[in-house]
Amino acid sequence: MSVRHRAGSLEAVVNQVRWRNLAVTTGILILMLAAIAALVRFTQRAQRLARLQMEFIAGVSHELRTPLSVIRTAAHNLGDGIVSNTKQVQRYGTLIREEAERLTGIVEQVLRFASSKAGHPIGGREPASVESLFESALAATAGALAESRCVLEKRIEPGLPPILADPIALVHALQNLLINAAKYGAEGGWIGISAAMANGEASAVEIRVSDRGPGIPPDELGQIFDPFYRGKWALENQIHGTGLGLNLVKRIVEAHEGTVAVDSEPGKGTEFVLRIPAAPADRIDEFANSASRG
Repeated sequence: MSVRHRAGSLEAVVNQVRWRNLAVTTGILILMLAAIAALVRFTQRAQRLARLQMEFIAGVSHELRTPLSVIRTAAHNLGDGIVSNTKQVQRYGTLIREEAERLTGIVEQVLRFASSKAGHPIGGREPASVESLFESALAATAGALAESRCVLEKRIEPGLPPILADPIALVHALQNLLINAAKYGAEGGWIGISAAMANGEASAVEIRVSDRGPGIPPDELGQIFDPFYRGKWALENQIHGTGLGLNLVKRIVEAHEGTVAVDSEPGKGTEFVLRIPAAPADRIDEFANSASRG
């Protein structure tokens, strides 16, 4: 009687087991290496986020301290009667109002960021005309735009349909972009804001905010929408900011089921492109009826 293993000789069986063990070991090793690589990436990201958060806290503290100091000093001079001339009183009153508005802007930015992190970047959406959104955003940023001394060019394509938006949130996003253009593009002397149908489509509206400033370095383009991030140029030139503005723009636009993109070339300027869905036909009719009644 002859007995034979189906795998062949004993040597073949041993080789087969050896290769199987080698494959299993290699698989486990690959999984371990992948886990280690993921852990390293997670740790680096956590360290970077922690560093950015610390920079954000320091930056916001400085941003709050400056206007508070100005308001306190101005109020002290007014209260003690150091300033009595009518024109000086008016100037101090204007200064207090401007610094209070700056404080309000910082607080609103932080609160809106906290709301977006909690999953509520926008409220209810309704049909809104682009013209009215532009007017509100430009009125809210009039001071910053005037201070930049830039020529403002506004263009809206005729017959543009209303967009489905939370007007307050979207105006806030436009404010952030306009203030950015005023701060970073002031030396270019020009700021543009425009709206037109997206590539001739009836389903979306494209809003563009442009400047002719120094532009954004290519290596920073992938990070500008990150929370707390501030570019090297802004830090070197001590440009005021919290590092939340563009992140909020992205969160607000995406909550509108839209997209935001940036096109920038160093030395030639920057353009942000917001693509927002137009209001559905039935909502447009509803919007037109309510507008005519108003």
